[in-house]
Amino acid sequence: MKFKNFGSRQVLIADDDDDSRTLLAIILAEEGWEIREARNGQEALEKVVNEPPDVLILDNRMPELTGAQVYRHLQAEGINLAVVLATAYGNIEELASLLGITYFINKPYDIPELLKTIESAYENSLPESFQV
Repeated sequence: MKFKNFGSRQVLIADDDDDSRTLLAIILAEEGWEIREARNGQEALEKVVNEPPDVLILDNRMPELTGAQVYRHLQAEGINLAVVLATAYGNIEELASLLGITYFINKPYDIPELLKTIESAYENSLPESFQV
């Protein structure tokens, strides 16, 4: 098992839209996050399996694998991490509930709400001994 450096928080932004990914990367880097990016569901899955981030922001509509498919693969592999599901299409709350994902956000992003959601997902994924 790999132990993370708890001084550095790592987020993987999985979104096929270059503008959305870039916007999130800029905003989260300013908040102190170490940024990794994936352009499609398959790339996101491979990156999570090889080096799990602290938080995965997962767009649902992506080529190769949807966000829902990526999440199901991770669950099947026993990989549990903080996931924030995002979409501009459909009822995100209903989809997140069906998948068992607690954290979700609609696009276009409400930046304060997005930051609050990511922080909550991160904080609630920490072992109790690390929670403040």
